[in-house]
Amino acid sequence: MPDQWRFQMKKYWTSSFLFLFLMLIGVSSPTFSKEPAVSGQESSSFLEACLPKLNTKQGICVVLGPLPDQQVSEINRLIEQTQFQIYFQSSDAAQLAELRMLADQRGFLGSRLFADAGTNNSIALASNLADVVLVPGPLKNDQTRAEILRVLRPQGTAYHSEGELTKPIPTGNDDWTHPYHRPDNNPQSEDQNARAPYRTQFLADPKFSPMPEVSVAAGGKVFKAFGHIAHKQNQNAILNTLMCINAFNGTILWKRPLPEGFMIHRNTMIGTPDALYMADDKSCKIIDSETGKIRDEIVIDQKFSDGPVWKWMGMQDGVLYALVGNKEVKVDTQKSARRGLGHWPWDMWKGHDYSDPKNAFGFGRTFVAIDISNKQILWHFKDQDYIDSRGVCMKNGRIFYYCPDKFLACLETKKGKQLWKNNDPKLLASIGSNQRAQHYVTGYATTTYLKCSDDYLFFAGPQRLHLVSASAADGYLMWEKEHGNLQLVLRKDGIYAAGPKETGMKLDYATGDVLAALPTRRACTRATGSVDSIFFRTRGGTVRLETATDSAQHIAPMRPPCQDGVIVSNGLLYWGPWMCGCELSLYGHISLGPEENSSTPAAQTPPRLTRYTDQLETVEPLSANEQDWTAFRGDAWQSSSTDVVIPLKTKQAWTTKVVSNALPTAPVVAGDLIFVGDRNGAISAFDLEGKPVWKRYTGGAIYYPPTIAQDRLFVGSADGRVYAYAARTGEPLWSFRVAPAVRWIPVYGKLISTWPVSGGVVVHGNTLYAAAGIAHFDGTHLVALDPVSGELKQENNTSGVLSPTVNSGISLQGSLYVADDELRFLAGGVYEVARYDLNTLKCLNTPRSEVTSQYRTAFYPYYPEYGKYLSIEHTLADRRELVHDASYEGSVFTNLTLKEALPPGAPKEKKEVARWLSMRARRTGQAIKRKNLWEDQHQRRFTSFIVSPQTLLTAGHPDQQPEKPFLTAIDIGKGTDHWSHPLPALAVKGGTAIDSHGRIFVTLENGQLCCFTPE
Repeated sequence: MPDQWRFQMKKYWTSSFLFLFLMLIGVSSPTFSKEPAVSGQESSSFLEACLPKLNTKQGICVVLGPLPDQQVSEINRLIEQTQFQIYFQSSDAAQLAELRMLADQRGFLGSRLFADAGTNNSIALASNLADVVLVPGPLKNDQTRAEILRVLRPQGTAYHSEGELTKPIPTGNDDWTHPYHRPDNNPQSEDQNARAPYRTQFLADPKFSPMPEVSVAAGGKVFKAFGHIAHKQNQNAILNTLMCINAFNGTILWKRPLPEGFMIHRNTMIGTPDALYMADDKSCKIIDSETGKIRDEIVIDQKFSDGPVWKWMGMQDGVLYALVGNKEVKVDTQKSARRGLGHWPWDMWKGHDYSDPKNAFGFGRTFVAIDISNKQILWHFKDQDYIDSRGVCMKNGRIFYYCPDKFLACLETKKGKQLWKNNDPKLLASIGSNQRAQHYVTGYATTTYLKCSDDYLFFAGPQRLHLVSASAADGYLMWEKEHGNLQLVLRKDGIYAAGPKETGMKLDYATGDVLAALPTRRACTRATGSVDSIFFRTRGGTVRLETATDSAQHIAPMRPPCQDGVIVSNGLLYWGPWMCGCELSLYGHISLGPEENSSTPAAQTPPRLTRYTDQLETVEPLSANEQDWTAFRGDAWQSSSTDVVIPLKTKQAWTTKVVSNALPTAPVVAGDLIFVGDRNGAISAFDLEGKPVWKRYTGGAIYYPPTIAQDRLFVGSADGRVYAYAARTGEPLWSFRVAPAVRWIPVYGKLISTWPVSGGVVVHGNTLYAAAGIAHFDGTHLVALDPVSGELKQENNTSGVLSPTVNSGISLQGSLYVADDELRFLAGGVYEVARYDLNTLKCLNTPRSEVTSQYRTAFYPYYPEYGKYLSIEHTLADRRELVHDASYEGSVFTNLTLKEALPPGAPKEKKEVARWLSMRARRTGQAIKRKNLWEDQHQRRFTSFIVSPQTLLTAGHPDQQPEKPFLTAIDIGKGTDHWSHPLPALAVKGGTAIDSHGRIFVTLENGQLCCFTPE
C-alpha cells in the first residue's frame, strides 16, 4: 500500500481542531472492509432498543455520539429498518471515519446518512427539523437538553439512556386548515411565530406542479392536492396526486392517487390534526394523516341532494358543512411532452367557462351539516336556484352564499335556517355578472370571490368587474370600487387589496376609503397574510408588505405559487411547487422560518479556521505543468481553452468508477494525477492509469471540481467550508468555514449548510476566493483567503442586502470565475451577474430598489438535469467566433456555428446569460449581422467544450436523444468531425479535461471517469 494512502492522526491535535477535522479524514484505502457481523449483545444495544419505541420512521433522525464500542455499524441497520435520513454527530474521530467508510460502501453516504463532528452542546442542524434524536447516554447538562429541544420539531421525541423527551407545540402556532386558511375565505394566518426576518427551513421535492394545486396544513403536516393539467414533462409524474408532507423538514410522508375527472380547485379539502377531509364527485374521504389510508367516507343520501358531487366544505366545532349537488363537467387529464421548466400558455380549459350552472364546477343547491363523530346529517337546506361555491363562505355561525345575478343569502349554522335573502337590484348591479377570467392578468376562473369578516362581505377576484362590500347583517350594499380583480387579505387595521398596475390599495372597512397605496401585484397569484406581512407576486419574486410600516420588501428567488400563494402555518411559511418558472431561481416546495433562535447560539459555534498540521509551508511537490487543466473549465476565467493540441485520432485507454450513487464533478488534472469530487462529499485522486491514489471526505456535497494551485488542492463543500489538502498525498492542511454559522437544512434530498460553498473555489494570484449561500435573504458571504495558511484576507458579508430599502441583494446562483479583474458569479433575480473587486471584495453592483426581478437561473448544484447545458462564445485569434447558445434550463438551443470576424471596432453582440428572452423571440440583438462560415447540422446539445487552436472538443448528445451521448472532436476551420466516440453516459457539466500530453479525461453522469489517449 503506497505511503500516501495512509493518514495518521496526530496526538497533539486539540479538541477544537477535532471539531472540523472529522469532516476531513479519509479512508486509508479505496477498498472498504465489510460490515462486521452483529452479535447477540449488539442486537440489544441502545439503537436497537429504540427501534420499537419510535413514533415515526420517516423524516430526519439525529444520532449523537460517541456510540459505545462496536455499535457504529448499527446505524446502517437503523437506515435499513427505517426511512430516515440520519444525521450523525460525534467527537470521536475514529468512529466518524468508520461510519463514513461503511456508509460509502453501502451506498448510504450523502443520501441517507450525513456525518459531521461536534459536541452534543452544539448540534449543526437548524431548529425544528429533527423528528427523532437518539442519545446513547444521559443528557448531561442543560446546554445539551436545550440543543436537543431546539433541533426537534414540535412533537418530535428524543430517546436517551434515562428516558424520553418530547418537544411541545409552541404557543402561537396556527394551522391553515382550509384552502383559504379558514372557511371565511380570508387568507390571513393567525400564526404568531412566523415573523420576519427569515431563514430557509428547507428546499424540497416536488419541484414542479401540475395544475391546479390546493394546499392545507394541520398537525405538523402539509397536504397538497395536484390536479389534471401538466404543462411540462416534469409535471406528469404527480398528475392527480394527493401528497402529505412533513411541515418542518419537507419529507414526503405519503402520496395517493386522486380520482380523475374531478376539478379540485375548490374548497373541498380540510386538514385536521389527525385526518384530512378530501371530497370529490362521489364522497368525502376521511384520510388518516399518518398513513394516507382512507379511514372512512361520507356519502350524501340522494334524498337530500340533486347528486353526489361535493361543491364546497367548511368545518367548525366538530361539524362539517357542505354544498352538494348535481354531476359536473368531467375534466380530462392532460399530460405534456414539453421539456424545460415553467412558462405555459393560458387557455379556456374544459369547463372553465362556467357556461351552464347545472353542470358547472362547484354549482349546487343543497347545504348539509354533518356531525363528524357519527356522520349523521344534522340538517339540510335546499334552494331552488343554483349556488356558486366560489361565492360561499362561513364565519361566526353563518353561511353566506351567492346565486349569480339573482341573490345573496345567509344561513345560520345551528339549524340551517335562512336568516336573510337579498335580491336588491342595486346590490346585484354592483356585483355584476361573472366574468370569464382565465387570463394571466386576471387569474383563474376557479378562484373563490367571496370573503367575510365579522361585519362585512366582500366580492373581489378574477371574475369581478368591481370590488363590492355588503353588510353581513342583511346583505345590503355598503360601497363599491371600480376595479374588482383584487386579491383581498382582511386584517384588523384594514382591507389589503393587491391589484394589477396601480389598483392595489389598503381600504377602510366601513367606508371603502383608501388608507394607503400598495405595490403592484403582477398577474394571477393569490395574496396571503401573516402576523406581520402581506405576500403577493411582483414581476419576478415575492413582495412582502411589512404591515407595521407599509413598506415593500423583496424575496427575489421565488414568487408565490399561482393558486396557493404563500401558506403560513406551523410557525413557518411555504412556497411552491410551481406550475411555471417565471423569473425564478428556486423551485420546489420551499419553507422559510423565523431567523430568531434558528441555529446553535453563537457562543457554542466552533472557530472558522482549523489547521491540521504545523507544516503548512511545505508539501510534497505535484510537478504540475502550466498547461494542465487545474480548474473547472480549465482556469480561473472558465475559458474552456487550451494551447495543447487535441489529437486527430484517439482511443479509449481506460475507465474507472468514481462514485456509484451520485454525480461526480468535472475532472481536473495536474502533474500525473486526476482529481474528481462527488455529491456524496468525497474527493478522489487517480493516477494516469485510473488507479486510486487517495480519497478524502468533506461533510457535504461537492458540486464543482477542486482547484489545483501551489501543489495544493482546494475544494468547496456544501457543509459551508473550504478545504485545503496536499494534492500529491491528500494530507489535510486546513479548512475554513465560509458560512457565518453552523446550520444545516434539507435541500432536495441532502442535508447541507444554509450557506453551502456551492459555486466552487477560484485561485487567482496568491489568493483563494470562495462564496457561501443560496438565497439573498439568508445572506451571501464571500472570503479571500491565503492559500497556504488559510488565513482570512478579506470578506464581504453584506451583499445579500444591497438595497436595504427593499431588503434585496445578491444570491449565489452560479460558479465563481474571474473576468475583467473582478470576481463574478450568476446572482439570479435582481442582478444578473454578481461582481466584486478582487482586492477588497467590495460588491460592484449598483443597488436597485425596485421590487422586481427578471433574471432566471437553474443552478447546476440543485437542478443538474436543467442546468447542465453550456453555451459558448469563443473568439479565436483571427476574431472569428465559435457560437452556441443554450437556454438556462436546456429547452432551447441554437446550432453550433463559426461566425466570420467582426469588423475592427465593431461592438460584440450582448446576450443575457440565461439565453431565454432573446432565443424564444428569436431576437439575436446583433448590431452587425455576421455570416456563418459553417453551421453544425447535427442538432447537437453540449455539456462540455475544450477549444484548442485547430480543434473543438465537445461532449453532449443529439437533441431529443439523451441516450446517445458522445465525445467528439470538431475541425474548427471546416466544421467537420475529426472523430467521435460514443459514451456510456452523458458527460457532466464541464466534464472534460486535457493534460499537457494530450490525454483527455471525461467524467460521466453514471459516475465513471474515462481516459482517451492519442492513437
